[in-house]
Order: sequence, then C-alpha cells, then structure tokens
Amino acid sequence: MGMHGFAIFRLVTLLMGAKAVEVPMPGFAHDLAAMRAAITPRTRVVFLASPNNPTGTAHTQAELVEFACSLPEDVLFLFDQAYAEFEDESPDLRPLIDAGRAVLCTRTFSKIYGLAGLRVGYGYTRPDIAALLQRARAPFNVNSVAQAAAIAALDDAEFVQRTREVNRAGLIQLAAGFCELGLPYVPSAANFFLVQVPDGAEAFAFLQAHGTIVRPFGTLPNHVRISVGTSAQNERCLANLRAYLASRL
Repeated sequence: MGMHGFAIFRLVTLLMGAKAVEVPMPGFAHDLAAMRAAITPRTRVVFLASPNNPTGTAHTQAELVEFACSLPEDVLFLFDQAYAEFEDESPDLRPLIDAGRAVLCTRTFSKIYGLAGLRVGYGYTRPDIAALLQRARAPFNVNSVAQAAAIAALDDAEFVQRTREVNRAGLIQLAAGFCELGLPYVPSAANFFLVQVPDGAEAFAFLQAHGTIVRPFGTLPNHVRISVGTSAQNERCLANLRAYLASRL
C-alpha cells in the first residue's frame, strides 16, 4: 500500500494480524514500480486507490493494467474506485477479472451519489473470491432502504452529471484561491484537494471554529484535505483560510 493511501487499508491489515508494508509516494502519487518491488513471497494483498484518498492522484488504465498483470498470481490486487465517477474516464479492470486475474474492485455510493449516510458499497471480482467474501460477510449488512436508494441512484444519471459539473467548477475555483493565497496543493482527480498549510492541526481548529471543516492528518502534519462544496461554500472556505493565514502574522 502507499504511504499516503487510504488509512483504512492499514487499519484492516493490522486488524487481521498482518504486517502493513507502506511504500513511499513521491509527489503524493503511488510509485507502482516501487510497490511491485516491495512484494515478497509473504505478500497476500496489494491495496491501491485511484483516485487516491487523501492525495487525489490517479493512474491511467494502461498503468494499472500493467501493474496488475505484473503481480504474482497468488497476490490479490484490491483496487479501490470510491472516487471513480469523478474522472472523465475511469480505469476498467473487468477484462482482467474475466481473464482470471486475482483482482477485486470496490466502489461506493457514498461519494458522487451522495448516499454516505446509508453506507452502501459493492465490489466485483472472480466468482471464487466473491464466494470467500460471502463467508465472512455479516448477515443483513445493507438494509432494504439503503438498497432501494442505491438502485434508484444508478438510474439518476442527471444527478451524477450535475454533481460532476459542480465538482469540476469547484476544483477550478478552489485551485485559483489556493494559488492566490500561496498555498501549494496536489492536483486532484477526485472531489477534494490535499493542501499544504503552516500547521495542519492548527488550521483544522481555526477553520472549524469559523464554520469550515477540513481533514487534518497525523502522517501529514502540514497538510489538510479540503473537499469541494458549492460555490458559496468554497468561497467561505477560502475566506476562512485567508483569515487563518492572517492570524499567524
């Protein structure tokens, strides 16, 4: 897994009593060659998200297919696509699954579909891997209301397209604001930015007190993750960031 990958990957690994091997991410992007080189005979699962949370960096179809095909046959490649719908063209690894590769792709209704409170997600993989997951799956893990909402969301292409357009406009708005404030950020393919600030914990506390909630990180003490909101919310966030920086003078 990447050093700045989704935190749950590491937590789940440790929960299972396994060793989490974290590979450095130069430029806040997964180094696929380094991840491949870190694999040993003891490796069982490789975790990778694209776009990645919290950095927002993403990989192309060709890069991911080459990486997946380079993995040993007994290593499961878990490909997290939680933010895939925000991309213009999301990588599709289904042909690899059809060809028998050990690939598990996971998606969620919590992001672009706006159903985070219902906790609905899904995955697709080889039938034998799916059967193993079924053995461990808790019964009744997704309630009927959440299932109905997810099915309806799949048919609401207009909402998805509108959300995608609002997000693109928000990314442009926030990026321009960060540049004006002199705050470095990582270009994002998702619906958030990883932004460098003088002190992440301090910025989080100040912004929260002024009505803007961002995500600080212990492993990235000089960064916060800022999600795209409406135009008005984005402007308020930038105004609060400006006030935060002024408070440090």
